[in-house]
Amino acid sequence: ASQRPFRIRARVSSPARHPPVMSFLRDTPVIAFLLAKVRDIDVVVVLATLFVVMGAYLVLFVTAAGSPLARAVLFKTGLFTKAIAHMALSREKQGWPTRVDPVVALDGGAETPLATVVSTKRVIFVRHGESTWNEIFNRGFGVRFPVRLFEGVLAELLLLFTKSSFFIDSPLSEHGFEQARDLRRFLTRYDGDADSADCSDKSQVSRNDPLVSARRVKDAEALSGVKGTSIIVASNLRRACQTTAIAFWDRLARTGEKIYVLSSLQEIARNVDTRALAGARESPPLHGLESKVENVGATPMGKMVVGDSGSVVGLNTHFNTGNKQIGRKGYAALREFAEFACAQDADFVIAGGHSLWFREFFRMFLDDEHLQTQVACRKKIVNCGVVAFTLTKVKHPKHGDVYRIDPDAIDAVYGGFQR
Repeated sequence: ASQRPFRIRARVSSPARHPPVMSFLRDTPVIAFLLAKVRDIDVVVVLATLFVVMGAYLVLFVTAAGSPLARAVLFKTGLFTKAIAHMALSREKQGWPTRVDPVVALDGGAETPLATVVSTKRVIFVRHGESTWNEIFNRGFGVRFPVRLFEGVLAELLLLFTKSSFFIDSPLSEHGFEQARDLRRFLTRYDGDADSADCSDKSQVSRNDPLVSARRVKDAEALSGVKGTSIIVASNLRRACQTTAIAFWDRLARTGEKIYVLSSLQEIARNVDTRALAGARESPPLHGLESKVENVGATPMGKMVVGDSGSVVGLNTHFNTGNKQIGRKGYAALREFAEFACAQDADFVIAGGHSLWFREFFRMFLDDEHLQTQVACRKKIVNCGVVAFTLTKVKHPKHGDVYRIDPDAIDAVYGGFQR
């Protein structure tokens, strides 16, 4: 008997079916236009352009060994490439683990507490003054916005062959420097009295409470450095270091102490202004800072010598681990600072930093019941605003190390929170 030949069945293709939503999107004029443009792209031209750019970059890399100009251009292109990549790919506000309600620090009550208190610190946040980035983008988008933007781009172009930048790690604007000088004037006269506290919203200032009054006096003494033990730290971004240096100029000149630069305080956001110019163990550039300080010659400058920052203000960079990585998670930076603060011998930690970072810190370590009502969780600290609070670290038998901000010990000292 003859065998049947092995037959391969042909697969009958059916027309592709698109989900209704995809069909709708595909048929919209904008999407159709974009798809048409994508189909018109010449792959050979794209590859040729890519090779030309890579070749130019290679030439810059080779010539950088003997050309300061080439080194500057190479530095600036790398700076903007990393900044744009961070803006596009950063997810530091996403993927945070479910937090433990800090109120567990009070488990068991005062009589039989379950958690053991490890450390209690008074932390004082000092927000930076207005930056050049704030000057352009935070003053509204009215008729003056295009002019400000043009001026900013022009300023950036003038810095093309330098290692500075107008947008990346944006420094203080002229108004920001004036705000820092105003804060310095306030700190020289502040004695802790509630009536001398300078806040736009006086309801943020606690009065008529002996405990609060005593706390305020100690805060004032710590800010001036005349009593108690305190250290000054700042973010690794220029505007935070500039503000902190000017605001505490008299104290720094008198004591000769240094500002500790902490990369954990680097702002939590995608914008290019949150990228630092200073690398690991490097000082944020503060060149020309003395020209922004009032009566600089009247202060005891003998204890201050020009350092790596280009300024007489001393910076300790031991805790500056460099620029934040694209994969950084914001909650890890918040916890890192809490650990740092509670590990210090000093009773007070004065921290110069940023509004979004500060707000996230309050949201991280305040009890759940206060997240919707506490102004610190809802509003940003104003430019050059100063806010003090009490941070406690406990060892919990179930949850391990727990950090908690006392909701009844948050005091606006200067500026306070936005209305």
